[in-house]
Amino acid sequence: MPRQQRFGSTEFELAAGLPAGSLDARTRSLLEETPLFFLPLNENAQQKIRAEVQAEIDRGFTVVGQHRAGVWRDAWQDHLDEFVRSGHALEALNPRFVGGTSILRWQGAYVEGVTSRFELAFLEIFRDWLFRTYLSDIGHLYEFGSGSAFNVAAYARLFPAVGITALDWAPAAVALADLLHSKHGMKIAGQRFDFFVPDQALDLSVDGGVLTMCALEQIGDRFGPFVDYLLDKRPKRVVHVEPILELYDPASPHDAAAVRYHSQRKYLSGLLPSLQELARQGKIQLRKVHRLHFGSRFHECFCLIVWEPGPRQ
Repeated sequence: MPRQQRFGSTEFELAAGLPAGSLDARTRSLLEETPLFFLPLNENAQQKIRAEVQAEIDRGFTVVGQHRAGVWRDAWQDHLDEFVRSGHALEALNPRFVGGTSILRWQGAYVEGVTSRFELAFLEIFRDWLFRTYLSDIGHLYEFGSGSAFNVAAYARLFPAVGITALDWAPAAVALADLLHSKHGMKIAGQRFDFFVPDQALDLSVDGGVLTMCALEQIGDRFGPFVDYLLDKRPKRVVHVEPILELYDPASPHDAAAVRYHSQRKYLSGLLPSLQELARQGKIQLRKVHRLHFGSRFHECFCLIVWEPGPRQ
C-alpha cells in the first residue's frame, strides 16, 4: 500500500512555479494549519482510472455555451437559497462542484485526496496566495463570472478596504454579492454582466484589477468581445485562472484524456494564443503564464495567466 503524502510548501512551490524555499510565511502557515494529504497511486490504479475517464468521455458530456445560461441561473439560485437558509454563513458560498471528487490530477498522474474536499482546501490556500501576489496593489477588484461570490468574499476578508464589483449574468449571483454587503458589511456590489455582449457603459478604474476564475471556461472560443472590452477599459491588471487547452501536452496519455474532455465540452480555447499575439503587437504585457499541473479527475481548471494593458498606441 502506498503511504499518504502531505502537500506542503515544496509541493505548493512546484504548483505555483516558485523557486525552492521562496514561499512566503503566510502561505507556509496556511499549509501547516490545513494539512493536505493525498495518496500516490500505482500504475495499475493509474490505468484503471484512465480507462474509467475514457469510458465516461465516450458516453459524452454536455457542451458549454450560451444555451446553458438557464443551468447556471438555477445553480446560483440554489446557492442563494442555501446562503439565506444558513443565516448567511460564508461556508455556504462554496460551490458544490469544487472538491466533489477524491481523484485528482497532480504532476502528470492521478492521486487520491485523503483530506476531505482536497481540491477546495487547496484552492482556498492558492487563492489567498494569488490575491496577495497579483491583486494586493489595486484600488478596486472586478470579478467577472463571480457565481456564488465565494472568491469576492475571500478577497474582502483579506483586503476589507478595497471596493469590489462582482459581475455575473445570473440574477441570483448578483443578489449573493449584494447580500455580502448588507449582511457582512463587505464593500461588495453585484452587477449583471454578459461575456457575450459586454456592457460598454461599465467603466473600470485605472487602478482596478480584473479576476476571472473558472468562468471563461464556459464561453468556449467566444472570448473576443470580453478581451476587446478589457483592452478598451484598460484596468491595471488582469488575472485569469482558467483551463487552458494549449498548455496540455497531447503526446502525454494523461493530458490526452484532459484534451478530449476539454474539447468535447467545448471549454475555453484560443485565449492564450490570442493574448500572446496581443503581447507580440505590444498591446498587452504578459506577466505570467503558468500551468499548476493540478486539477480534478477530468481536467485542470487551475492555469494562471496574468497580463496588463500595454502603452497607449
